[in-house]
Amino acid sequence: MSDANKDFADFGNKSLILAILYLISFILGIIAMVVAEVAYVNFVFFIVIIVFLIIAAGSIGKAGDKLNNDDLRSFRTRIIVAVILLSLGIIMATVGFAVIVATIQSDDPGSPEAVTTYVAFGIIALIGIIIIIVGAIFELLAWTDMKGFFRDNLSMFPEDIGKSAQMGALLCMIGAILSLTFILAFLGSLLRAIGYFMLAKLKDLE
Repeated sequence: MSDANKDFADFGNKSLILAILYLISFILGIIAMVVAEVAYVNFVFFIVIIVFLIIAAGSIGKAGDKLNNDDLRSFRTRIIVAVILLSLGIIMATVGFAVIVATIQSDDPGSPEAVTTYVAFGIIALIGIIIIIVGAIFELLAWTDMKGFFRDNLSMFPEDIGKSAQMGALLCMIGAILSLTFILAFLGSLLRAIGYFMLAKLKDLE
């Protein structure tokens, strides 16, 4: 376990950074409802979150390899797949809707060319939404794996750290569920922020 402790601690340190990023993203998301341009800043934070998520997943994967634990290895795989799908889906949906809105605001929004644009980019946006849903499901499964690991292996950790990590994984899992609703997705960012703050307790294993 001592070798894996370093990997858990690395994950805890990165979780603290992710918690702060998700909290800022949540705040920016609220501001973006009033000031649309803020959404572009939030997109930059989304990219940074993706990078740290992949790096953090690597730390958990290393711990899974050392402990020969399928839950941790599955978390690494599923969260990376989720990140890739969510990124692709968001880009496709954003581009699709942006082009549709631009076409509606054009000089001739009812022309045959405009109709073709609506159909083509409507399909792109729809595919993007479907990919986002699949990505959110993978994220949900990943956090289910993580929660299951801490539930089954609490005795491997100091009690306060183990319980905090388990609750953190649960909150991130609920955050993924909220993302599936789209309407409550912004609350998902808040729950993830809280969840990552609780997972950050793992840094104390160092």
